[in-house]
Amino acid sequence: MSDNENVSRRRVSGSTIAGKILFANCAVVAIGAFAGTWITERYAHELSTFVLGVVFLTGGFMLCLPVNYLVVRMALKPLGRLAASMEQVQKGNMDACADLGAAADQQIARLATSFDTMLAWIRSDRETIEKLSLIDPLTEVGNTRALQKGLESEIARINRYGQNMPAAFSILILDIDKFKEINDTFGHLTGDCVLRDMAELLQKSLRKTDTALAALKHYRFGGDEFVIIAPHTSAEGARVLAERLDREVQEYPFMTHDGRLLRKSLAGLVRASIGHASYPEETTDGDELMDLADKRMYEVKQGRTRGKVLAVQKPNRLSDAHIGKSGVYEA
Repeated sequence: MSDNENVSRRRVSGSTIAGKILFANCAVVAIGAFAGTWITERYAHELSTFVLGVVFLTGGFMLCLPVNYLVVRMALKPLGRLAASMEQVQKGNMDACADLGAAADQQIARLATSFDTMLAWIRSDRETIEKLSLIDPLTEVGNTRALQKGLESEIARINRYGQNMPAAFSILILDIDKFKEINDTFGHLTGDCVLRDMAELLQKSLRKTDTALAALKHYRFGGDEFVIIAPHTSAEGARVLAERLDREVQEYPFMTHDGRLLRKSLAGLVRASIGHASYPEETTDGDELMDLADKRMYEVKQGRTRGKVLAVQKPNRLSDAHIGKSGVYEA
């Protein structure tokens, strides 16, 4: 039998606590009335003595009935508030704490405190799960889900403030060259070390360009690919940033899992192919933006395979005077 069927059966066969108490009081009154009638019949010859007692007995029960019921309802009112709070939680409102007021007795207050404590634990666990769902466990940077949220946030910002150049943003896709060969030669532990080192390099490098205008964010996208979102950055700014990152990747001392320098091993110099695209300067579609940057990244990778680097044509919409040393667009 399902939980819903059990709840339905409880609703049909059961009743409220106040109703049960009312039923018990009715039974007491009925017993009192029956007892009064029996006493009247048994001692009819002493009517003056017993009739008054029977009347007071029955009247006392009848008077206690509504008073008792009202008192019970007042006592159970905090439970009704607690039930309403639980219904709000069931609907998804995790901020619905139980506010019972000062009328609740000690036991109900303890129940409400336990409920609020449990709700706080649920909120904390929910926040932790939400954060973990956005973090890549190996590199501890944003994952694909976080990247999607970041892109949606940037596009929404531009749609809100207008598609002028200061509101533009760019993305860069970085793919580690010959990563499969590194894994095959030195093992996946070394491959994991390279990915963690790359995430650390990006975090330190992008922090240099963090300003009040543009805070760069990076994410792991797929096996050996990283994506950088650069707010307020034009296509020219993205090109400058890609060139700087390319130099810093070449200079970084990537290590094997047992502490050997990769550049002095058979793997040689670790490099990364980087492609970039800008929104809305080059496209106004989020999927096309990712696809354009991805294609440019593969053009760079294929060019290196042939022994040369393919340069992306420099846009002529902006002059160099608008590009800062960091590669971030400066109005």
